[in-house]
Amino acid sequence: MIITCLGDSLTYGYGVGRPQTWCALASALTGHEFVNRGVNGALSDEIAAQPLGGDEVFALGGLNDLFMGREVRVPLEQMRLLCRRAADAGIRPTVGIPMQIAPGVDEAWCDGPVDIARVRAAYAAYADALLLQCRQDGVRTLDLRPVIQPCHLAFDGIHLNLEGHRCMAGAVAGIWPAAR
Repeated sequence: MIITCLGDSLTYGYGVGRPQTWCALASALTGHEFVNRGVNGALSDEIAAQPLGGDEVFALGGLNDLFMGREVRVPLEQMRLLCRRAADAGIRPTVGIPMQIAPGVDEAWCDGPVDIARVRAAYAAYADALLLQCRQDGVRTLDLRPVIQPCHLAFDGIHLNLEGHRCMAGAVAGIWPAAR
């Protein structure tokens, strides 16, 4: 089975080598092909506009929108559009409910300083709303909040470290068990 993985730096694997990303590790664990189409810094509309392919699609994104000051409704709408587009193409979508920013993070930069307290609150609200939206729309989810802990995040408290990629690959393998 081919699973196209769409997203931002959390999918791309910012900070680790290509063979160490959760997509590569999940491919090795399951025998399925997880095609990593993550783009560092991608906004949700850019993720939603990515070409689809494969048998299924896994989408994870939205944090960059919130860092850029967009309202929570924007990535919610874009994730819904992506899921509808996939379903219309006969491709089953699965949405990652994002892990949260580590508690100790009190500063972040994009094109300038970011109000991290605002982003943290918006990200938590986004994760809750995205889970509800997917349930209402009948879209399968992988809730990463109970899976990815602060110890799985890099020094910035946002991106996955190597152990985080391993943990995420294991969670993904639970959705797509080993090919026979």
